[in-house]
Amino acid sequence: MIKPSAIAINALALLPAHIKADFVQNEGVNGGIFTDGELRLIVSGEEYGFYVEVKTIHRKESLSSLFADAAPNTLLICNRLTPYLVDICIENGVNFIDNAGNVRINNGALHIWIESQQTRQSQKDLNLVGKSNKLGEGAAKLLFVLLSNPDVLNFPYREMAEYANISLGMVSKGLGTLQAESLISLGKTRRILDAERMLSLWIESYRLSIRPKLGGIRLQLEGEWQDIPMEDNDFWGGEAAAEKLTQYLHPQELQLFTRQPVQKKLAQLKCRPNPEGNLWLVPAFWGDKLAWSETSQALLAVAELASSKDSRNIEVARMIHEQYL
Repeated sequence: MIKPSAIAINALALLPAHIKADFVQNEGVNGGIFTDGELRLIVSGEEYGFYVEVKTIHRKESLSSLFADAAPNTLLICNRLTPYLVDICIENGVNFIDNAGNVRINNGALHIWIESQQTRQSQKDLNLVGKSNKLGEGAAKLLFVLLSNPDVLNFPYREMAEYANISLGMVSKGLGTLQAESLISLGKTRRILDAERMLSLWIESYRLSIRPKLGGIRLQLEGEWQDIPMEDNDFWGGEAAAEKLTQYLHPQELQLFTRQPVQKKLAQLKCRPNPEGNLWLVPAFWGDKLAWSETSQALLAVAELASSKDSRNIEVARMIHEQYL
């Protein structure tokens, strides 16, 4: 017998007092699923046994290897699961105890469902009902660049300004605001301190500070969005960006960012202007030095989906958050 891992110790320590747990971690067993140990739970005098997998979970892919072997008498012990990953466990019959105090067990005879306060707060954040902090437009643009490429934080201020397409003075002001909020450190070594809270602030600031000033033009697209001619400096946002990342959402409202002059791109699209049209052609708001990445696309997708207030869009935004951000 070997000493249980820190994940198992922390998770089982958070069980309510009326649930007794006896965990024996296996030694020398490898290769099998749910072979890390055996857990005995005692609830109201009754004993229930489970074969255990101790595993760190960060995204759906980390869970998928468990699905085929999940059974009423198996159980996952892991780090804190996000609400999205909790839903995945429930859908696939994976019993779990995580080290934030969340428990979901259903073996036919024993039913336990415990949701920690930490998870409820996370659910609020993912539903975008968090604090209503607002950055100005320039600081919000800087935030987008720092989340897209954290290395930019260590660039000279003048170069940061070029990446974010803002003034040099706005770089200084924006960094000061982020430091005051304990999101970044501007000490001898500049670094990001709280990327998750920066992401929440980006979503809110995009809706309040960037989106209303995007401008552009609404067009009526008659054909398929996949057939739109794309140049190297064209970028999908919103639902189309989400579809490219997840293959889960059939886009209805389209948002296309371009670094070309809008009139030039308009001539390529051959779409007629329509204030109620389904395609929003928008000038890119960031600098052309920013190298495009899946993270950049995910940031644009999540922010626009969240601003729609559509429940399905928000669910897809949550998926993108878990998989890419």
